[in-house]
Formats: sequence, structure tokens, C-alpha cells
Amino acid sequence: MHRDLSTLFLAAARSLSLVFAVSAASCAGDDPEREPAPATQHASRHARVHFKGGTRLRNDLAQLLQLDPEEVCNEFGTMSCSESVHTVALGGLDPYRNQIFKSSPTTGLSTTLIVERMALQACRRRAERDMAGGEANPLIWRDVATSQGRAASLDALYASALGRPPAARERDGFESLYAQALGEGPDVAEAETGWATLSCLAVVTSTEFLFY
Repeated sequence: MHRDLSTLFLAAARSLSLVFAVSAASCAGDDPEREPAPATQHASRHARVHFKGGTRLRNDLAQLLQLDPEEVCNEFGTMSCSESVHTVALGGLDPYRNQIFKSSPTTGLSTTLIVERMALQACRRRAERDMAGGEANPLIWRDVATSQGRAASLDALYASALGRPPAARERDGFESLYAQALGEGPDVAEAETGWATLSCLAVVTSTEFLFY
């Protein structure tokens, strides 16, 4: 779960399939023979950073993407990912069903996948609503067929999610992902929706967004 925005670009370049893009971007083990990757995240102003946890993450995604909290992520269409099914894995408590009275000091092996599942569902909902033409005033994604529209959309996403504009290297990564999306499928509308979804996913699964 500790990764920068460029990680997802590398995974998405291998395949624009959402499932494989997400799973390929999960945690990678330490390799003693490799040179350490250069730092690409701004240093935290805090001595320690903390994972938001399930409820706070759900609420932040709902606020950012203007969704009802119950829409952010559901298993089987009815069971909340953060409040019911994956509460403990996301750092919550479960005193009544499993007698878990204290949250774990570290995240579990499944936490990364659950966080990405929540983000993927929420980002897809917003992308579909903005780009289907059903809303008179799209929240984030508008006119993504043009470079100016994509730049403005990314500016809106970054300002709301991270409180800063995207860096030049990040813009380049999103543009490369857009070209890859158009090249992998004949359906332009679906390719653009997929690009918007993955772009949102990259931002809201970054260290900047997930930790405080």
C-alpha cells in the first residue's frame, strides 16, 4: 500500500484490464540486488504517518467523489466493505462477532487489496456518472477527449484529493496511460472511462491520500 503514483502507471502499461492493473500494482518484495528507487513523494511534515482506516477512507472517498457513503464499496451489492465485511482488515474493531477489541498496529496482507477494491468501485462510479452525459455539471471528468480537458480534469482531481496540482512527470504518466487506453480497445467511450477510473485510482491509492 506504500507506493507513489508512478507505480500504477507501470502496472497499467502492462495491461489496461482493471483487475490486472490493480493486482500488478500491489506490494513488491525487497530485492537486495536492486538499486533503491528514488524518492518520488513529498516528505511528510509529521514525525509519524497513520493509515486512515476503513471508515475515514470511505468517508473521504464519498466526499471527494460526491457519492453516498453506502455507494463507495459494497460486497454482493448490500454489505459495506469498510463497515461490515472488511472492518478488521482495515484497522477497525469487531467486538461482538469476533471478540476483537483492539485494532492491529500494522496493516494486514489483505489491506492493500481491500483499499484498492474500495477505491476502484468508487472511482468507477464517478467516472461513469461524469462521462455518461447524465449529469448537467460533471464533478471531475469532462471533455477528456482533448488534452486541455484531461488537464483540467486532473487539476480538479488533484486539488480536491491532494490539495496540489499534478507534477509534470505525473501529467506525462496520465497522458501515456490515456494513449495506452485508446490503443487497447475499439470502444473509445469505454477506453476513456477506463482511463478516468485508473487515473482516479492512482491518486486515491497513493501514500499522500491514504495516510495522514
